[in-house]
Amino acid sequence: QYIYCGTKARLAVGNVLPVNRIPEGTIVCNVEQYPGDNGQFARASGTYALIIGHSEDGAKTRIKMPSGIKRTIKGNSRAMIGIIAGGGRNEKPICKGGKVHHMRRPKRKKNMLCGVAMNPVEHPH
Repeated sequence: QYIYCGTKARLAVGNVLPVNRIPEGTIVCNVEQYPGDNGQFARASGTYALIIGHSEDGAKTRIKMPSGIKRTIKGNSRAMIGIIAGGGRNEKPICKGGKVHHMRRPKRKKNMLCGVAMNPVEHPH
């Protein structure tokens, strides 16, 4: 499989094109906010953005973000055709409190473990 990048690349999954060359209703990922910033939107696993429409001259493009927000970006910003792999990652049950602890540790969130499952010494209240 080959991946092509540029204005002359054909419309196929994995190719990178300017958003004004992509037709409306196409699912894209790794969308640039400003031309040349290497992709800012729809980069997490299983996410995608949707091209809603273009301006008459092709200078601006409306996209629908994974959160549902509709945003206007410049037409020469690039995007990759397709969906990011790894969807359904968070549908697997978290069976242990330790897994929750390690998941939330980078964001410094408090562990949401119920008090019954704790040792009495470590109970927060």
